[in-house]
Amino acid sequence: MYNDIIIDNFSHPEFVGDLESADHQFEIGNPVCGDRIQMQVSLDGDSILDSRFRAWGCATSVAAANVFCRSIIGKSFAEVSARQTAEISAMLGELEPSQQHCVNILNELHRELSLAVSLEEG
Repeated sequence: MYNDIIIDNFSHPEFVGDLESADHQFEIGNPVCGDRIQMQVSLDGDSILDSRFRAWGCATSVAAANVFCRSIIGKSFAEVSARQTAEISAMLGELEPSQQHCVNILNELHRELSLAVSLEEG
């Protein structure tokens, strides 16, 4: 059973596609289930201007990518980086046991964004 967050973000993913000019691109995958997400992010100084994704996987992983994009656009990198694990986990709402791997996907998207921006600064 899917919760309303998953249904809405899978049925109407507003951030699917490609950015014309991305500052960062990264891809994550889950070797257990085969889900794969390609993410593109555009920055404006220390703020996240835009983000788009392409996803191959279950409905919950597609929803997780869309939720991630929605949650970072317009935020500063510091604000997104300060998110704690509990806050990230709550972004998808209550999940069935078979959907729990998507919390890991959401955490990995946050880690990869932090790594991409850190490499640029360093």
